[in-house]
Amino acid sequence: MRVKTVEQRNEFIDAAGHLFIQQGYAAVTMEAIAAAAGKSKVTLYNYFSNKEELFEAFVVQAGDGALEELAKAYKEADSVQTILERLGLALLMLVSRPDVIALDRLIIGEAARYPELARIFFKNGPKRTVAAIKNVMAQCMESGKIDARNSELAALHFKGICAADLIENLMWGTAVSPTKRQLEKISKEAVRIFLNGYANRSSN
Repeated sequence: MRVKTVEQRNEFIDAAGHLFIQQGYAAVTMEAIAAAAGKSKVTLYNYFSNKEELFEAFVVQAGDGALEELAKAYKEADSVQTILERLGLALLMLVSRPDVIALDRLIIGEAARYPELARIFFKNGPKRTVAAIKNVMAQCMESGKIDARNSELAALHFKGICAADLIENLMWGTAVSPTKRQLEKISKEAVRIFLNGYANRSSN
């Protein structure tokens, strides 16, 4: 029986992700992925039964670490402004990453032909991101740091204000990847705007 390893699994995911981004989903075959990883097709099928499974693993891997940073944004002792600025920066650092922008472009290009691909991406990418932001918003609501009735709606508002037109410009190639300092500035301004609507005035 063949022994599976995390390292080998990740090699297949990395190879598949690179090919998906460079060639598009439709053009990539399981044979090409195996060859790019330097392994046999039989070994690849021992880990993944089809391209969809590989694509899903690639999307999940793209969010690894970044979603944890979103979850860590809430610290009860900190002010709501500090918490949200930390949250905004973690969000912006995720969605502005070149590999994430490339993945967004891939989905836009393939969604019409492969709607299931878009569903997989949404479930494992944007939906998980909003869920992580929602959890932070819920914690802020419970501690009285913000005045909101719906944590998911607050999360969507916050995400939209933070991203603004940055992501579109990065996707269109009309802007270069921002520095961390620039993202901090964007986050700070987004939090100011967000708190104009969601600040808990009674706690001031």
